[in-house]
Amino acid sequence: MKKNMIAVLTIVSIVFQYCSGKDAVTTNTSTTNNTIPVTTNTARTPTLPSTPYSYANQGLPSHIAQVLAAQDNTPADNPVTDHGATLGRVLFYDVQLSKTNTISCSSCHQPALSFSDSAVKSKGFAGGLTNRHSMPLVNLRFYKSGKMFWDERAATLEQQVLMPVQDMTEMGLTLDELQQKVAAQSYYPALFQNAFGSTQVTSERIAKALAQFLRSIVTTQAKYDLVKQGQAQFTPDEAAGENLFLNAGNITCAACHTPPMFITSSPAAAFGLPDATDQGINGTRAFKSSSLRNVANTAPYFHNGSVRSLQNMLAGTNGAIPQHTVAPRDVQRLLAFMQTLTDGTSILQEKYSNPFK
Repeated sequence: MKKNMIAVLTIVSIVFQYCSGKDAVTTNTSTTNNTIPVTTNTARTPTLPSTPYSYANQGLPSHIAQVLAAQDNTPADNPVTDHGATLGRVLFYDVQLSKTNTISCSSCHQPALSFSDSAVKSKGFAGGLTNRHSMPLVNLRFYKSGKMFWDERAATLEQQVLMPVQDMTEMGLTLDELQQKVAAQSYYPALFQNAFGSTQVTSERIAKALAQFLRSIVTTQAKYDLVKQGQAQFTPDEAAGENLFLNAGNITCAACHTPPMFITSSPAAAFGLPDATDQGINGTRAFKSSSLRNVANTAPYFHNGSVRSLQNMLAGTNGAIPQHTVAPRDVQRLLAFMQTLTDGTSILQEKYSNPFK
């Protein structure tokens, strides 16, 4: 009997140690209804530096800094701060922002893919698919109008960041549920205190922090940038491709994708793409022209992911793509130039990575 009792106690001790270790994720503390658990995270906590990374003062190269003032959509009441963007980084990667604690913003916007998705349509918290292809989230602050989504239905980035959270396919929360879930996590009080001066959790503060983090993601280290700073030279094909990009055609590539960030919010920049199922911007069947920065690693392309490669886009392989098809002799030159816009260094910095490791 004594030996049996010792064995039982040993097993209980082992089980207790296992369940108390790092792999334990959440402890259910309360519920807002029958399906939305409000959980307190006991082990899956973010790892952050004691001094926050620099998000506010990034030392942009001169050819980028000189256009920022004219193109920046940062509102006066939400400038990028180191602590605000740090909070935004944690929120961006936190699965607690979804109904089932399985989906984060990063699930559909992956850093290695320029904060986009390789799937034509992304999966939501219950396995449903989004209506459109995931847009890249780089250089957003250079879109002067501030309008977001392919159909520009969000007037500002602050509005945009809360809309996927409330979408019943994507993340599935109400704003009240969002606030309760974030407030229940042990790691957020200090982050909100540092960012906003108090521990109060509100949807407005969540939106501001997420927007700060996203506006801080700027690509500055592509070969194009090195050339413009006099630190590298284009190859003959790259130089010819740049000339075509800037000058060829009645409507040039640069008219809608203006250097150095290769983006513009002019209404004339909206493009039309045949799609019987999507009305686009204000029912016009036109869609937002996104930045061509890092375009080589953000396939598939356009709002419906219908174009699988840059080669297909420029050669018109997938049918009529207004103002995107070029003469066969120019395809390789333009491709060579567009490859110089790739910056895999900036977006893979630790400060943009998942802090839940």
